[in-house]
Amino acid sequence: MKLARKITLGLTATVLVVMALYAFYLSRHHVVLFEGDIEGAQTRGEAVRLMVQQIWREDGPARTREIVERVADLLEDVDVRWIDLAAKPGAAGYAALTPEERHELEAGRTLGLLRDADGDPRRVWYVPMEAGSPAVLEVTRDLKREVSFVRTSQTAIVATTLLVVLACGATALLLGYWLVGRPMERLRDRARRAGEGDFSGCLDLRQRDEMGELGAEIDEMCRRIAEANERVAAETEAKLAALERARHAERLASVGRFASGVAHELGTPLNVVSARAKMIASDLQESASARGHARVIGEQATRMTEMIRQLLDLSRRRSSRVGAGSLTQVARSVVDNLRPLAAARGVEVVLEATAGALVVRLDAGEMQQVLNNVVLNAIQASPSAGRVRIAVDEQRVDATPRGGGEGEWVRVVVEDHGDGIAAEDLPHVFEPFFTTKGPGEGTGLGLAIAEGIVEDAGGWIECASERGRGTRITIWLPPAAGAYAARAGSA
Repeated sequence: MKLARKITLGLTATVLVVMALYAFYLSRHHVVLFEGDIEGAQTRGEAVRLMVQQIWREDGPARTREIVERVADLLEDVDVRWIDLAAKPGAAGYAALTPEERHELEAGRTLGLLRDADGDPRRVWYVPMEAGSPAVLEVTRDLKREVSFVRTSQTAIVATTLLVVLACGATALLLGYWLVGRPMERLRDRARRAGEGDFSGCLDLRQRDEMGELGAEIDEMCRRIAEANERVAAETEAKLAALERARHAERLASVGRFASGVAHELGTPLNVVSARAKMIASDLQESASARGHARVIGEQATRMTEMIRQLLDLSRRRSSRVGAGSLTQVARSVVDNLRPLAAARGVEVVLEATAGALVVRLDAGEMQQVLNNVVLNAIQASPSAGRVRIAVDEQRVDATPRGGGEGEWVRVVVEDHGDGIAAEDLPHVFEPFFTTKGPGEGTGLGLAIAEGIVEDAGGWIECASERGRGTRITIWLPPAAGAYAARAGSA
């Protein structure tokens, strides 16, 4: 059974009991008042009896009868007549009395009786004139008005009780549904949704009572659980990502160890192949065709040697010779070295550097390798008559990917306007052996090596690209201590 119905039934039963007790009390009160009236009338009748008996003794029966009849004419609800105890049944003045009642009257004692004539209650007094005399005064009072009043009062009480019970029941049912039933249904539905894992939305119970407080607490609980679930999901995702990175790093380490071994094994044969190819290419006795093939063999051997060197750099980085150096000078050197290659492909390389040396802590050779790899990728990705922009400047950042605070950083931006990188490939651009270039154009090691060098220097590297609009590589490096005072030797 619903809680609102239980409350309604309980309240209705309570009101019914209370009204029943009140009706009983009121009925008893009316009865007591009625009995009090009767006792008062009996007392007054006793006084009248003494007066009538006195008149009987002094003035005689005739005078007494005359006075009694005159008084009886004045009383509307009282009937008075004379009876004769010696009268036979059916004779005038006869009264149906029991022997005990006759004995009481013959002894001169007043007798009060309650008679019921055809459902009409009556109060009858018998007043003997004197002991031993058969003359008795019978006074009858009709009680219909009093009984009718009591019954009407009882009917009114019952009707009032029913109306009060119905009104209280309907009010309790309505308020129970509005204040208890409806909020409980919403609380139940909210609990079911929460049990199914849906913590969205809120109850927003606008009641300023216990139901409203309970609804607010449930909303707050769901909000906290939702936040906790989000934190758990984020932490779980981060842990899975870290685990995947660890596994990937372990795989790369295995590949690096294998590549290192292969590189050592292939290094000597490639040197021999390269040396023999150079000998054949320089031998004038060989035909021009043979010397051309020898040069091709030498070039490919050199390319394979370079690839092996990159594998060795990836798997076992050489010890860095870190010192303070001008990043602008390193960038200018890289641009000068790659400008002929860019010109051969019809690509313009532009260097933009702010005033000052922009001194950072770096290994000049490694940093030159980083910029060389990044700029070379930009040149290869640019179309003919394209443009590669290299910018070196200072920027203030609020926070770093490693959780550092705000500060000044030196930034290198390498931007091209090539085909760009697909969105699904962006997360993999710094992975070893991943490349978007065509066969024979790259090994997929350049950016991986660059990222490792930059991170060892205390910075980070970012890649942003959009299909058809080019790629932007940004390298962030921490400035050397006291480097801001040095601003000489600008671009």
